[in-house]
Amino acid sequence: MAFEPKPNTGSLWPNEYKKQDNHPDVRGDVNIEKTLLENLILKSKGSLVKIAIAGWSKEIKGKKVLSITASEPYEKPFVSDDLPY
Repeated sequence: MAFEPKPNTGSLWPNEYKKQDNHPDVRGDVNIEKTLLENLILKSKGSLVKIAIAGWSKEIKGKKVLSITASEPYEKPFVSDDLPY
């Protein structure tokens, strides 16, 4: 059975092909669900779309890896001083 990534997750692996200082230290992919992307695009203001990213250091197959997740950015709930409670 082939590896099937979890939705909205990815990994950054050491770049074994790095030859110059301007090459990335780590490389990888993130697999984002279309519905999450659609929601983020609908909520975006302007030409940029903000995606929240979180990461965890792990070791997989003897290599240090950064495991990541993507989600909607946190929005602080609106609280009005005019409410009676």
